[in-house]
Amino acid sequence: MSSPIAVSAPSSPSSTETAGTQAACSSSAATTALNQYRGYDHVEWYVGNAKQAASYYVTRFGFRALAYRGLETGSRALASHVVRNGGVTLVLTSPLRSAEGLAGLAPEEEQVLLREVHRHLSRHGDGVRDVAFAVDDVEAVYRAAVARGAETVAEPRLLVDKEGEVKVATIKTYGDTTHTLVERGRYRGVFLPGYRSEVGKVDALVGLLPEVQLQDVDHCVGNQDWGGMEEVCD
Repeated sequence: MSSPIAVSAPSSPSSTETAGTQAACSSSAATTALNQYRGYDHVEWYVGNAKQAASYYVTRFGFRALAYRGLETGSRALASHVVRNGGVTLVLTSPLRSAEGLAGLAPEEEQVLLREVHRHLSRHGDGVRDVAFAVDDVEAVYRAAVARGAETVAEPRLLVDKEGEVKVATIKTYGDTTHTLVERGRYRGVFLPGYRSEVGKVDALVGLLPEVQLQDVDHCVGNQDWGGMEEVCD
């Protein structure tokens, strides 16, 4: 019979070891969160005339109609035309009323959004408002981003319709551009809840124009004010 082996109780970790363990756990959590990231989901523009802007991208850049949200779908504040070419999806959104046009007629959340669209258009003109990312786990990516200084615009929430559910959250890093995290693994629709399909709707000019083939969004540039680059990078 072999002799028994004496096992000493583990000693308490030093402060240095504890800090190292916490840093390793934090790094591991960050890596896990990054593994949930899949790429660009869509880019949303706030524009003065969404229908006209969508037509421009269809006839000049080979996009095709994908989805629509507006009065016909129950949206009293905004109209959004969604177009796609390959892996590039653009959402063109315009206000349907004046900034205070929904006062007393719609939920406060919808009124706030309408005012925000008008404010953005007044400050920037037609421009990108949201660069959305496709992720496997909104909660994980959202927590990792906020832990590293991202500002919360909208906490994780579910969007639901008859085609299923999509979990989203929105954050901001600098400037007026936001980033919506989109988890759509349980959704069967063409885009997002609240939108109707426009697949198969073809502009009459498409047949007369050469085909434009796009694959994916490569990168998006965040322009900075004069002298502001180093501050943002830090």
